[in-house]
Amino acid sequence: MSDTIHTNNERLEYLGDAVLDTIISEYLFKKYPIRGEGFLTEMRSKIVNRKRLGNIGQQLMLKNLLNYDKSYVMVNQTILGNALEALIGAIYLDAGYKKTKKFVIDKMLVPYIDLDELQLVDINYKSRLFEWAQKFDKSLDFEVLEERIDKKMRLFVVGAFVDKQMLGTGEGRSKKEAQKEAAKEVYEGLNVSESMEW
Repeated sequence: MSDTIHTNNERLEYLGDAVLDTIISEYLFKKYPIRGEGFLTEMRSKIVNRKRLGNIGQQLMLKNLLNYDKSYVMVNQTILGNALEALIGAIYLDAGYKKTKKFVIDKMLVPYIDLDELQLVDINYKSRLFEWAQKFDKSLDFEVLEERIDKKMRLFVVGAFVDKQMLGTGEGRSKKEAQKEAAKEVYEGLNVSESMEW
C-alpha cells in the first residue's frame, strides 16, 4: 500500500468516525427522548467500539473490497473497522449527510445491532482500563479519597490515577462501585475504546 493511499484512508477514517458519531448520537437522541446524557453516551460507545465495527465490516464483506498485499497482511477486526469508517467518510463526501445517515441506519444499525440487547451489556470499565494501561505501559491505581456517612448510608469516593495523575473520581456505596464509576470517567475521558481493539 503506498503512503498516499494510506494517508487518504486515514483521512477518510477520521471523517467517517466523526460522521458516524454524529449519526449515532442523533439516532439515539431521538429514539430515547427521556434518557440522560450518560445513557446515550454509553450506548454510543457500545455501538461504535472497534470490535463491533469490525464485526459489521465482516458481515458487509468489506474484505473483498480492500486493496492489500495478501502475502503478508492479515485482515483483522481493526482493519475492517477502519475500512468501515473510511467507507462512511467516502459516502459522506460523495453523497452527503442524508444518504450517509440512511446507509448507517439501514445497512448497519437495523440489521446488525439489537439496541434492547445492547442496553443489557455492561461495559467493564475497570477491566478495559487495566487492559489499556497494560498495552500502553501505564500505571493504573485506585485510591479511596473519602469515606463518609450520608443519610445513614456509607459512601466511598475513589480516585483513579494514571501514571500517578488523578484523571477520574467515582462515588458509591462500596469501594468496588466507586472504582467502577471512577474507571468509567477515565475510560470516557481518554476515549480508551478508540485506542483498543475489543
